[in-house]
Amino acid sequence: MIDYNSLLIALSFCSMGLAFTFFVSWSVSRADRVLVSWGIGVSFLVASLLVYRDFVENFSPLTGIAAFSALLIGVTFFMGAGRQFRTGKLPLQMMAIAAVVSIAAMAIPVLAGYDGISYIALNIGCGVLMSVTGWDYWRYRSEAPTLILLLSVLYILTALSFVLCAVALVHDGNWVMNHAPKGWAENINLAMCLTSIGGMGALSLGLNQVRQTRLHKHEAETDSLTGLFNRRAIFDRTQRISAPLAVIIFDLDHFKRVNDVHSHQAGDTVLQMFSRIVSANIRNGDLAARLGGEEFAVVLCDATPQVAIDVAERVRASFAAQRFMSAAGDFTSTVSAGVAYATQGMPDLTLLLSEADMALYEAKRAGRNQVLLYSEGVNLVPPNGPASAADRDTGNVVKLRSRTE
Repeated sequence: MIDYNSLLIALSFCSMGLAFTFFVSWSVSRADRVLVSWGIGVSFLVASLLVYRDFVENFSPLTGIAAFSALLIGVTFFMGAGRQFRTGKLPLQMMAIAAVVSIAAMAIPVLAGYDGISYIALNIGCGVLMSVTGWDYWRYRSEAPTLILLLSVLYILTALSFVLCAVALVHDGNWVMNHAPKGWAENINLAMCLTSIGGMGALSLGLNQVRQTRLHKHEAETDSLTGLFNRRAIFDRTQRISAPLAVIIFDLDHFKRVNDVHSHQAGDTVLQMFSRIVSANIRNGDLAARLGGEEFAVVLCDATPQVAIDVAERVRASFAAQRFMSAAGDFTSTVSAGVAYATQGMPDLTLLLSEADMALYEAKRAGRNQVLLYSEGVNLVPPNGPASAADRDTGNVVKLRSRTE
């Protein structure tokens, strides 16, 4: 049988390796600060185990307080890392309060001569902190359900092993022991910690890798200026979308003049405002993308032509109402839009974009600041003049060419 001291040594070396792995992983990707929190937590666990080995062999209240304080701080960092993973911020104030309260509850009985009560407080504190950590991860399970389920189970099982130690100590009623706690419950707790520490580390690194993969994918699909999808993403995400479907192409009117007169920074502000207006006027499940420059596309799923016209008109009117400021003076900007749609089958996005682009061209030719709908049947736009105000309010329809031509 492996003795208690050997298990402590094994857990110490396992924890050292895990702490090293966390810090090395962080050195490769400095943006992943949660790795540092995990690494600090495991480092405190290593320090606790090293001091605790001496406490087991040579009982000393101060040595016990040092070992148990390091353990509680390490578990507090685990809890903080779980919250940081979920929210992006390390809850330092909450961690400080948790650490101070739990250490005080453990240290005061030791200094008063009741080390048995101190061990009970220690195990309850660790159990509560690890339970909170497991719950924090569980609340964020949608990000990676299987990994987070396993990680939460490990934290809860480890927490229960600490609670079991507290229950056993209460049952024995040894309030004054003058030696490190020993017994079947402590053996189970140590075995559980040895089993779970590696799993927790592997799952934590796995979760971080899942998040980084999604972040890289998001960056590859997203326009950095506006936060909308890029051209590649909108094609990838519409491959399996069936009709009915509508496509809108927007193009900001005289945008080069905005850059030339008011500066490119003002132009970027205009593009960002337009992207926010587009995002505010589409539904969950619809797609909005910046195709390049001042050209944008919106794909409306399960939408009729009238729905697409209404969306385009709301965007056009909201954008026209915006006022922008620059060193050259206040200014406004407008946008033109072309709409195309498919009513059945698996739509060809390239064809729909081409048809919407033709309608957009006619909107530009007819006077700008208006929405035109591609159709093969009618033409409401005068060939040599802008559309009427009434047409703009109701949405215009323009015949361009047959899809078979």
